[in-house]
Amino acid sequence: MRQHLLYVMSPSRLDGIAKAIARLGAERIDDNAITITYELDHKMMKGISLRVYLLSNIDGVTPFLRHHPVDLLVYDERGTGAPEALEAVYRIARDVHSLAQLWGPDFHFPMSRIVAVLNATPDVDHRVFSLGRLNVRDVIVEPKKTALMLRWLHNLLYAGIVRRDRVGIALSGGAIEGLLYQIGTILALKHAFRGRTIYSCESISGVSSGSIVGSIVANDIQVEEVIKGLLDIKSQIPAFKISTIFDLAGFDIVKRVFNTSLRMRKVKLSQWLESTLESIPTGFFKGEKLEAYLHDLFAEHGQGDKFNELPNHLFIGATDHDTFDHVTLGKAPFDTMAISAAVRASCSLPPLFTPKAIGDRYYIDGQVTKSCNLESVVEDGACLVFVIDPMKPIRSNTAGISDTKGGYFSLLQMIKGLVSTRFETNFHAVAEQYPDVDFIVFQPDEECARMMAGSPMKPRLRPQMIEVAFQNTLRRLRERHKVYAAKTVRFGFELKSVEELRKLESSYQTIVKN
Repeated sequence: MRQHLLYVMSPSRLDGIAKAIARLGAERIDDNAITITYELDHKMMKGISLRVYLLSNIDGVTPFLRHHPVDLLVYDERGTGAPEALEAVYRIARDVHSLAQLWGPDFHFPMSRIVAVLNATPDVDHRVFSLGRLNVRDVIVEPKKTALMLRWLHNLLYAGIVRRDRVGIALSGGAIEGLLYQIGTILALKHAFRGRTIYSCESISGVSSGSIVGSIVANDIQVEEVIKGLLDIKSQIPAFKISTIFDLAGFDIVKRVFNTSLRMRKVKLSQWLESTLESIPTGFFKGEKLEAYLHDLFAEHGQGDKFNELPNHLFIGATDHDTFDHVTLGKAPFDTMAISAAVRASCSLPPLFTPKAIGDRYYIDGQVTKSCNLESVVEDGACLVFVIDPMKPIRSNTAGISDTKGGYFSLLQMIKGLVSTRFETNFHAVAEQYPDVDFIVFQPDEECARMMAGSPMKPRLRPQMIEVAFQNTLRRLRERHKVYAAKTVRFGFELKSVEELRKLESSYQTIVKN
């Protein structure tokens, strides 16, 4: 598998390092205008194909990362005019943070993908310690021979970086609007690649509405048929309607109100308000229709309604309603239960939906405790993860725009902001913990975010959201084609050309109706 190495050094060392690489039999290629690029296949690398980019300007690191994947960044402080390694790593970290804020979380570059070549100064031990605190992966002090450098790089790239060919999908929650966005994104990913398909992923995780889409993909139910069901077009599967989601829990509501009324006859006046609040149900809707729909769908049109019946690994996040621990359904001891029951539990957001009883415990929406179950997919061995995260607030530079829309809009923006911030914090933590995993993150652009503004739990299905998400995803793949193509091809996904993706954007209606 090809590895991408960015070597950053002072201009005074550029010519010498280029000649040293050429002497190893590396082939120079015209890859870009920022770096000098070589393709290196050397016996000391033991089967690793290495694309080496030589960069003599530290300020060019962030522009380079916008368009190229980097598995390992080597910073060499030796030479005239090069910043000391600690200062350079700080600068790279600051610039990369700004890039991730502008371009999205999958442009976060883990510090544990950086290694340093140091001068043998009197304080070198202290500097090594300081770089370790910044999570720099490794250092080497003044290597005297090219062979020593190659052995060091080989150990980092071969023994340190684990490259399995397992691929995963991680889907966040986002209620009904998020469900539609995820469907459109999966449709785009299905048609954007040659070779492997998004349905061939070995590990899939879903939280809340993401558990619905994740379980559909895991069951090999084609997303086009789901869309036809939503559009009320003749489909191979039962139609999915808004009534499938909202089934009133009338009996439970009446029972709770009646029982509370009986207790209130003996309640003191000072406790009356507290007792009245207890009459509010934990859910106005049962979720039983959704569970029944998914059970029939998986049993009759999929691989089955049991986790252990699937050819891949499916993980569904839920929250224990009493302990508020995050529980992963699909892992032992929940690996033999019904997928439809797990999805219902993951989608049971109080006070809209009643908690789901599994065994002697009650479970509610998984997004209450975790925005996205990334860890389950990574721990299952996936080294490339497609992340679909629909919950994103509208961002505006116009002061007071949220205030003019009122308190309800501001409350929803606040909730989306909290969920989105928690996702990014968790994502960065996982990326640092597993630096050898590539993530490609799809989130709503501004057009999608405006369409999804307000309540994500709208009382109607808006199929146009699917088309907008489909086009948004293809547009992102076009704009970041070079880096995404290089990341995915190593795992068997051949991203179609920019022109093919552009034509695909206008083919939504044809794809769905055929």
